[in-house]
Amino acid sequence: MGDLHFGTGSFIFYRALFKTLNKDADIVVMCGDLTTRGLIEEARGLAETLSYIEKPVVAVLGNHDHEANNQEEIMDILSETGVNMLERGPYITEGHKAGFVGTKGFCGGFLNCRIAPFGERILKMFINETYRETNRVNRDLKSLKADFKVVAYHYAPVRDTCIGEHSEVIPFLGCSILSDPVDTFKANLVLHGHAHNGMEKGQTSTGVPVRNVALPIHNKKYKVYDSTEFLPSDR
Repeated sequence: MGDLHFGTGSFIFYRALFKTLNKDADIVVMCGDLTTRGLIEEARGLAETLSYIEKPVVAVLGNHDHEANNQEEIMDILSETGVNMLERGPYITEGHKAGFVGTKGFCGGFLNCRIAPFGERILKMFINETYRETNRVNRDLKSLKADFKVVAYHYAPVRDTCIGEHSEVIPFLGCSILSDPVDTFKANLVLHGHAHNGMEKGQTSTGVPVRNVALPIHNKKYKVYDSTEFLPSDR
């Protein structure tokens, strides 16, 4: 799931949701915008609610979690409850059956319409943030030893899953630069959020499945995926 936007009044809803997923999931992936305004009290409320999850949880932050510049404190709070923040390193299940890497990502557009690091300094700074985020995933995927590899972002790595949003905002919902390490190191699945009005399913240029798990496009319900669905046909 992504885009929880936990805030005042969220506790009862997420307590019920988290209790339900315990019977459905082996591991929970949260794809950013965990809080509404990136406030410490929101993170603490979410952390309390997360205690109802009995399965491993991995997560990345989203743009809302950066709003108050408390992102490190938010990660500290969630880490203390047992959440594996992928910005701080990969998570690998027992026996190396599944490995998870990820980060927030950033925007910049898709394919031949994406922003290039050319021209004004501020434009270079903008797109270089996307390259920095991508390099983190590139490094972690390169060294990841797991049978099934999942990449979690907040921003979208493909345009497919943004279709349905106003065309003017699509370049700010993600960037195809984020798909480069996914294709290079042959991840099995990419999960993201952020595109509230987008589509669930897409794929990278080499065919790696991408799924938009933003709660608004799933009627505020988490999505359950069976990893065997995403294994190569020869396995």
